[in-house]
Amino acid sequence: MKYGSIEFVGKPVSRLVMGVMPLLDMADADAFAMLDAYRTAGGNCIDNSFAYGERAGTLMGAYYKARGTDALIRIDKGNHPSGNDDAGRRVSRADLEQDILGNLSRQGTDFSDMYLLHRDDTRVPAGDVVEWLNEHVAAGRIGAFGGSNWTHGRIAQANAYAKEHELQPMTVSSPNLSLATANEAMWWEALSISSDDEAREWYASHPVAVMSWSAGGGGWFAGVSSSDVVRVYDNAVNRGRRGRLTELAGDKGVTPTQLALAWTLHQPGNIFALIGPGSLEQLEDNLGAVEVKLTGEELSWLEKG
Repeated sequence: MKYGSIEFVGKPVSRLVMGVMPLLDMADADAFAMLDAYRTAGGNCIDNSFAYGERAGTLMGAYYKARGTDALIRIDKGNHPSGNDDAGRRVSRADLEQDILGNLSRQGTDFSDMYLLHRDDTRVPAGDVVEWLNEHVAAGRIGAFGGSNWTHGRIAQANAYAKEHELQPMTVSSPNLSLATANEAMWWEALSISSDDEAREWYASHPVAVMSWSAGGGGWFAGVSSSDVVRVYDNAVNRGRRGRLTELAGDKGVTPTQLALAWTLHQPGNIFALIGPGSLEQLEDNLGAVEVKLTGEELSWLEKG
């Protein structure tokens, strides 16, 4: 396993971060086996959310009861919208408190190592959000914080306010960063920076950690052909990239999924990749990505040909 550091997280964080979602339909014993295997391989961070429901909280609560509350570094998300329009946005002090406390209560814990807001609401001053988050830092409930699907511009606004007012800034962001470029958003306002050169350059020159969801292209490079994968990723550019990736994976003796994850992990900046394996075999495959080495020429060829 490879590790990185994130400001205000007091321990190294594994570059591959396990997502809780695929575990929710498993029996506890099977989910525990997945988490144990991930930890045995050196993985130490779990991505969870209040929006994932009661099962996500109680499953992880049972795991922490069995293995200890420090078994994993916790990313707990919240402030997921209730609908796909401005009326459904939930970026307020009350929503923030409800979801932070809800995450902790469901899991039987008293601290989230990282807290991320699922969505932004640009009608709310970024400084207000920073003030609210710092209240929870002061209360000892959260460590680092940031946004999931927040633009780099809004994070920059938040951090400028934090600096001016001597408050803790945002040090974590979770957009999509993948070799696969998207035709459209996977979900309402789901943010991809894969084709956004300005955003990628900003993250390359700032210490804000990038937690990339769907780092492997949502299964596109593994040949998944669900309606969502086809809708979002099926285009001429991605078909070309998949062909080149498959060719290079064969040359290197690795799988396309490993190579796709490795491409994300090799991007400039403080990059982490969220993984969602549905079996021990898929987990083992994903874990191999951290050992794949790519040259600058290979990275460029995979993306641009």
